[in-house]
Amino acid sequence: MPKDAGDALQTNTVQQEADAAIELTTQPPRAGFAWKLGAGALVVLLALQIVNHYRDTLASDPSVGRPLSSIYSALGVKLAPRWNIHAYDVRQLGASAAGAADGQIVVRASVKNTASRAQPLPLLRVTLQDRFGNRIAARDVPPSDYLPSSVARTSLLAAGSRVDATMVFVDPGPQAVGFEIDACLHRQDGEVACAHGP
Repeated sequence: MPKDAGDALQTNTVQQEADAAIELTTQPPRAGFAWKLGAGALVVLLALQIVNHYRDTLASDPSVGRPLSSIYSALGVKLAPRWNIHAYDVRQLGASAAGAADGQIVVRASVKNTASRAQPLPLLRVTLQDRFGNRIAARDVPPSDYLPSSVARTSLLAAGSRVDATMVFVDPGPQAVGFEIDACLHRQDGEVACAHGP
């Protein structure tokens, strides 16, 4: 083969390779969009999975709790927000038969939410005790039964807020000489959990 023909063939091959390389770099990859779409779908799926995993914790956040609870409620799932039951400061304000009907006793207390976020109004467990500190009787009082009529009916107690509670009981007689009040909340399984006891 003549030298000029070999050089021409080599030049032609190099030119074809260069043209092929230019063609490869100028054509957009066809699979790129599908990969981006698939990656985006996986990121959304991962975010939904994270929200689902922490749904009970997120349900107690005031900014997302209500919409998240309504979405899960539409799906038939009831959320159980994780409230801080130990953030309630319950103070006894005394008990008196004065001002009550015959055979009744009025117990007063204050409930303050010391948490950094709003929490539900708790049940108040009032435990009557004898002179030895033994439990005589106990009753869980819901917010609707202890809130004064002047307080707007709400299910949440704002952070740092305080409400006064007034509860009326049948007078247990002389064997009851003291009482304790504890803040309690319903758990997801329907049981009641209290800050200072079962």
